[in-house]
Formats: sequence, structure tokens, C-alpha cells
Amino acid sequence: MKKRLLILNGSFCEITLIKEAKKLGYYVITTGNMPDLIGHSYADEYICADYSDKEKILEIVKEKEIDRIVSCANDFGVLTACYVAEKMGWSGHDSYETAVTLHHKDKFKEFTYKNDIPSPRSYSFRDKDLALEHIKNVEYPIIVKANDLTGGKGILKAENLEEAKIAVDNAFFKSRDKNIVIEPYIEGTQHTIVTFLVDRKIVAYSSCNCYSPINPYLIQTEILPADDIDELKDELFGIIEKIATKLNLADGILALQYIKKNGKPYIIETMRRCFGNQFLTVVGMESGFPWEEATVRAETGMDCSGLKCGVPKAKYCGHHGIMATRNGIVKGYSIDPSIEKHIFQKIEMIKPGERLNDYMNERIAYIWYTYEDRDEMIQAAKSFNKLIKIELE
Repeated sequence: MKKRLLILNGSFCEITLIKEAKKLGYYVITTGNMPDLIGHSYADEYICADYSDKEKILEIVKEKEIDRIVSCANDFGVLTACYVAEKMGWSGHDSYETAVTLHHKDKFKEFTYKNDIPSPRSYSFRDKDLALEHIKNVEYPIIVKANDLTGGKGILKAENLEEAKIAVDNAFFKSRDKNIVIEPYIEGTQHTIVTFLVDRKIVAYSSCNCYSPINPYLIQTEILPADDIDELKDELFGIIEKIATKLNLADGILALQYIKKNGKPYIIETMRRCFGNQFLTVVGMESGFPWEEATVRAETGMDCSGLKCGVPKAKYCGHHGIMATRNGIVKGYSIDPSIEKHIFQKIEMIKPGERLNDYMNERIAYIWYTYEDRDEMIQAAKSFNKLIKIELE
């Protein structure tokens, strides 16, 4: 009889994990409170439940005699998976306390200060009046963030006191735990380094530049590898392995988002999960490592020590979300031939005739691409929003 595996959520982001889990012989069950998500159709069974409700998921695990759990492309999924695994005595996940430390912004920033990890100095607030008093005495610009959200939600930059008041209201309104962080806004370029840990040592890595031209708090385009990664790799590796050792992390993904300013990385976020937008597809192509298989193996307590990096399938590659600059009915879109010839995968999210309701966050489609020339790829990536024409009515 097949072992029963619960994968939290079933969006298109989790499809590759579902497929890998089935290859490994699991009977795959997905959950989440959106039954129409495409990923559920790839699973053996779907149970409707909010995956951020850790007590409900624990109840389902016990009732359905589920053997293991895998997180999804969302921080709430990581927290739930770690909580359930801890309660069930399963290996393959960090302790719930560690998961909170890494995925709640205030806890992570406190950890960075205590361990001399370069990061903007944040201040956290559960009291709005104290936050409003704080912003009267800061040096601008600042950035205000909801403590517990991802994907750019609950984040605003403020250039002055009036903008800061709006940002504080926004962050408190959107935060689930009604906790916000306020920190200096660092001018620089944004990047991500993705690593896979085995016994708290890096066995595979990849990196990218991150571009957010439409919504400054939501990454729209990534290109791999990141600028200057060879120069920064040793420092970033040292930070990652320090985090892994200090927190005794389980095997699996550890990613850092950082701002590079004057040649130095400043860590702004960390993640222990698969990424949205099937980003691991290009990460695997650039590194030659089987990230999806490794993630399922790690989170189900299987041995990952034998997994190695093979020959990369692409020297330069990336991912882009096609976004509009206003809402409306989508009539269609066209991609310039200079870009189209580099695309190897495309997924449409909003089809012709359907309505785009939140242009700052919704993608009409996603594209994944490879290039032989890095300069050509960078120039193309910076021109995607001009060379991909969207027709709305």
C-alpha cells in the first residue's frame, strides 16, 4: 500500500512537487481552500481546508492516516508543515519555533542582529500608536512591512511622514497577526540566492537578479545567475551555513533575498520552501540539481546525501510574469519574436475574455526562457514590458 503524502495547496506552483512525489511512489493528497486550482487535478485526492490553519491540518493528518507532509510555495505552508511534523514526530522539517524565527520578519531580523548578519535594522510594533510615534523620528526613506505576509503584500515605501502614516495603516490592516516592521530603505539592486542544505552544508546553489518594474514589492522577472555572484558567493555561503548551524536546520532549501549596495549584500528575507511561479524549473536548469525531487525527499525524511549536481541545461535563463498596467477584460497578448524564440515554457493564468481585477498582483501569463548571451538576456528582461503587448478592453 502506498504511503499517503499531504502537499499543502495545489496551485500551479506545486504541480512539479506533486509529480515528483508520485514518481517517488506516494499517494498524494492536496489541500487548500481553493478547489479550482489546477494543481489539485494532478493529485490522487483533494481535501478542502485552509492550509494556514495548522490545527485543522493536524486534525486531517490524523483522521486520514497521512504518513508525511510537504509545504507549499507560501510561508504559511512552511509554518503549518513544521508544526504538524513536530506534533507527529516526523523528521524532514525544522521545529515550529525555528520556522517562525525564519519566516516572521521581526524574529528573523532579531536573529540577524544577534549573529552579526548584515541586514537593515528593523523595529517591530504591535501597537499602532507606538509605530506612529516612531516614524516621527526616523531618517527617510523607510519601508514598512506586514510581519507575516509574502509576495509583497502589506509593504510600502515612505519618503516622508505622511506617506509613512499610510504605510503603517496599510501594514497593520493586512497583517494577520497585527504586527509590523519598520526599517531603513536601502537603495541598491535586489537578488536571491537559493541553496540546498544536507547536514547543514550547501550541496547546490543558484542565484538571480530580481526586477519589479510594475509593482515594486512583487518580483516580476528573475534572470539567472545574479550579477557578481562569484564575488559575493563566499560571504553568502558563510551566512547561510551560519544560519543552518545556529538553528540546526533540517535538510532542504534555504534561500536569502538581499539588496546589494556598494558591493555588499544586506539580507532582507529568508525562505525554506519551494518558490512560486515554478521558479525551481530554471534554478534546476542553471544548476543541474534536481530541486523538486530533493525537496520532496528532504521534507519526507528521506536521505538526500546521494543527490548531486549534473550538467546544467542552460547557462543563462529566467522567468517573467506578464503583467498589465491597469485592470480590464483581457483580449490577448503578443510576444515580440526576439523574445518568443527563447521561450521554452508558457502558462496562461488569465485567458482571453476573462477579467483582470488586480493588475498590481495578478499575472496574465508566465514565461520561462533561456539565452546563450547574458547581456542579450539582461537587455531583453528589462524590455519585456515593452516588447510584450497586452490588449485590454
